[in-house]
Amino acid sequence: MSAANMMMRGGIIMSRRSLVACSSAASRSLSTLPSRYDVATQLHAHQTTNYNHQRHHLFSTKTRRRRRGGASLSNDRDLSPQQFLSVANDLLDKVESSVLKLKNNNEGIEVTRHPASSGSTSDADGSDRQHLGQLEIKVPSIEGPYDGGTYMLTINADNNVALQCLSGNFTYVYNTVTSEWVGQEDGHSLLGILTRDWIRQCHGVPDF
Repeated sequence: MSAANMMMRGGIIMSRRSLVACSSAASRSLSTLPSRYDVATQLHAHQTTNYNHQRHHLFSTKTRRRRRGGASLSNDRDLSPQQFLSVANDLLDKVESSVLKLKNNNEGIEVTRHPASSGSTSDADGSDRQHLGQLEIKVPSIEGPYDGGTYMLTINADNNVALQCLSGNFTYVYNTVTSEWVGQEDGHSLLGILTRDWIRQCHGVPDF
């Protein structure tokens, strides 16, 4: 074999070896590339992360706890003593006027408005307390499951109103945001519970 043929054959062998080496390198490179599934999974995770990031700015996921106590539900402390006394007397005026309209339908009912006490007076439970005005409503005994009794609305000097009614004794504060009297313990409506107790014992619905 001539030297030229040997060189040509050697070149072919080297070319084949180079081709095999290149093919192996390419296979290794392809094996390191992510599959379609991996790409799709990473893209979904990226989109989900972006969505959650945007959602965090649109909607707050912070847990909100309900406040307890009437003082936290109201802004009665924003009122001056004169302003508080004014809205408290408006409440007594409204209840008194509504009950007097129904007096003819409820024989024996007595409605009495008491001015502010100059000294200490006795509450229904026997304790002494100075007040800034009272509305007393005596309901006679009538036929039915509920006996008669006395409703008492009392304006207290410490910026709250006490209610004695069929359901019990409660203390209320004035909510300046909603312009309502709400229970100091749970925020229920004074006029709501007064209306409910009234229709249990008396005739007609008061327009509080």
